[in-house]
Amino acid sequence: MEKILRAFASGQLQVVQVTENRSPEREMLLEKSFKLHKELEQKLGEVDRELLEHMLDAISEENCRNAEDKFIRGYRLGALMMMEVFAGQDTF
Repeated sequence: MEKILRAFASGQLQVVQVTENRSPEREMLLEKSFKLHKELEQKLGEVDRELLEHMLDAISEENCRNAEDKFIRGYRLGALMMMEVFAGQDTF
């Protein structure tokens, strides 16, 4: 089952593609991040820029894996809650 949940969490399994609406706060943070990235990139030499890109790629990959894991845990928790509701139990 985890293969299906992981595919669903990573966007490989989609029912309908939806455009994401970012909050103004998140949009501001994204713009700030891009601005700081460009500033740092201009100050670094070629070797350092390459190292920065590798670091950012690794951070991004870890964030994606973390988001997938959180999604799967949340989905499982939701399924457990539904099982409890349908079973009519009021204890763990």
